Amino acid sequence: MKLYKLLKSVLDQDTAPVVVCDTDDVIVYMNSSAIKRYHKDLTGENIKKCHPPKANEMIDKVVAWFRESK
Repeated sequence: MKLYKLLKSVLDQDTAPVVVCDTDDVIVYMNSSAIKRYHKDLTGENIKKCHPPKANEMIDKVVAWFRESK
């Protein structure tokens, strides 16, 4: 749990937008920079809902890699 708090603290302070989704394509975390960039907190939403088909293909590849990874 300490590592989680440390990583969350680092991401919360980052000025670059950071969006994290789970392997079901659901956004589970957005730092304040991402919320500011996208004008709202999209946590709980499907990440593919706001991307064009070509981007969704890339998202599918990355998520598939995470599903297969130990």
